[in-house]
Amino acid sequence: MSEPGESSMMDVVPMSARRSTQSDGDFAELFAATYPQVVRTAWFVTHDRAAAEEVAQEAFTELFRGWSRLRDFDRPDLWVRRVAIRKAQREASRRTRRTALERAAATVPTVADGLDLPDPELIAAIRSLPPKQRAIVVLFYLEDRPMDEVADLVGCSTSTGFVHLHHARRRLAAVLGEEVGSDVD
Repeated sequence: MSEPGESSMMDVVPMSARRSTQSDGDFAELFAATYPQVVRTAWFVTHDRAAAEEVAQEAFTELFRGWSRLRDFDRPDLWVRRVAIRKAQREASRRTRRTALERAAATVPTVADGLDLPDPELIAAIRSLPPKQRAIVVLFYLEDRPMDEVADLVGCSTSTGFVHLHHARRRLAAVLGEEVGSDVD
C-alpha cells in the first residue's frame, strides 16, 4: 500500500492490464517519473485531490491503452499531461457549476500530502481564475514551462496562451492587490 500522496502504477492501472504493464518497463518508467507531476498539475486546475488523482488515473489509463502507438511519440509525457489537463479543465468547469456550499466543502491538501505548494494566499488567488487561465498560470509559472509547450498542453496557440496569461496576471494582481509587471518570458 502506498503512503498518502504517493501512488504506484499498480494503484492506477486496471487489474486486467497489470500483467502486460509489468513487462513493459518503458510505460512503468514514464509513469513513475511523471505521475506525481500530473496529479499536482491536475490539482491546481481542479482544487480537489481526489479529482486530480482520478484525472491522472484516467489519463494514464488512456496512455496505457494506446501505448503500442504512443510510446514512439517524441514526448509521450506531454501527451498524457495534455489529456490530464483537458480532463481537469472539464472537471473544474463542472465543479464551478455546483453550489458554493459544495465547493466550500473541498479541502486543500497540505505539503505533508506530498505536494510542494506555494503560499496559501497565492493558491487562493490562482483558484479564483477560470480553469484555462489557471492551467496556464500553473504550467508557465509554477512548472516553469515555455509558452509554446503550455499552449500545446491546454489546446491553444502560443499567442492565445499569452493572452490568457495576461488576463490571468491582471486578475491575480487585482486579487492580491499588486502591480502587474511586464516580465512575461
